[in-house]
Amino acid sequence: MAYCDRCERYFVNDRALWQHEENSNNHWMCYKCERDFTSHSALTQHFANSSLHHYCRTCSRDFDDYDSLLAHFQKAHHYCTSCYQFFSSKESLVQHKSAKHWYCTPCDRIFLSESNLDNHLRSSTHQPKRFKCPGCTNSYISSAALILHCESGTCRSGVTRQAVDRLVISLDRNNVITNPNRLIKGPDGSYRSPASVTQWATLSSWNGRAYECVLCHKEFSTLNALNAHLQSPAHADKIYRCPNGWNGCGTQFRTLSGLVQHVEGATCGVKRFRSQVDNLLESVTDGMRRIAL
Repeated sequence: MAYCDRCERYFVNDRALWQHEENSNNHWMCYKCERDFTSHSALTQHFANSSLHHYCRTCSRDFDDYDSLLAHFQKAHHYCTSCYQFFSSKESLVQHKSAKHWYCTPCDRIFLSESNLDNHLRSSTHQPKRFKCPGCTNSYISSAALILHCESGTCRSGVTRQAVDRLVISLDRNNVITNPNRLIKGPDGSYRSPASVTQWATLSSWNGRAYECVLCHKEFSTLNALNAHLQSPAHADKIYRCPNGWNGCGTQFRTLSGLVQHVEGATCGVKRFRSQVDNLLESVTDGMRRIAL
């Protein structure tokens, strides 16, 4: 027979004893810890204090894991996971997040930095694809993304990075974004890009363990990967520069898309030149349309 010490009672078997412990007001069981408490308050105190439990005191609920408890806090109790703080309403929680965190209200997301939030707000999540490629049906959320598409050589119009470079140089007569020191000056005084040589690697690039770039000695597992590297702007001249030389930026870029991304981010105060760059980019887009036709 089974015996209950606390109640001083015998039961016909263990099953009857377990049923007694579950239903009796003298027994408050924690089955996870296999402990028996004398009162409901003692059991709830155990739930609240034990590291083995994930307990919401407000709702008197014990959750299976911390993530479930956290999800409950956010849904039911307006909880800020960054500050470990509860709020009385959803509105007050949103106000707190907006004031204290890098917060996107429509997405209900907190970001680690202002730049991360800015990148999110400029992404396709919040920005329409209003920049249409003049050579195909694709559309993009920014000028930089459109130009990168044209530079990649994947546009069905056949536009290439080299063609984009030549077009920009011909249009940027005052060298707002191009660096004349990196260009070749012709007899008529106009500038042109340095001669570009198409380089292709062969099987002789194998060094015994990988395919090696002769220019930077970077290694690649396949010959195709090495040739993709050689056709990329990795070794191109930095013919573009940030127009904000007044503040000592003047960062140089190998591609127009890299410069435009820098301008769109306005990380160095280049925003004051945005209108000049935008006007030039509009001319570039018109020029790419002519190339594509």
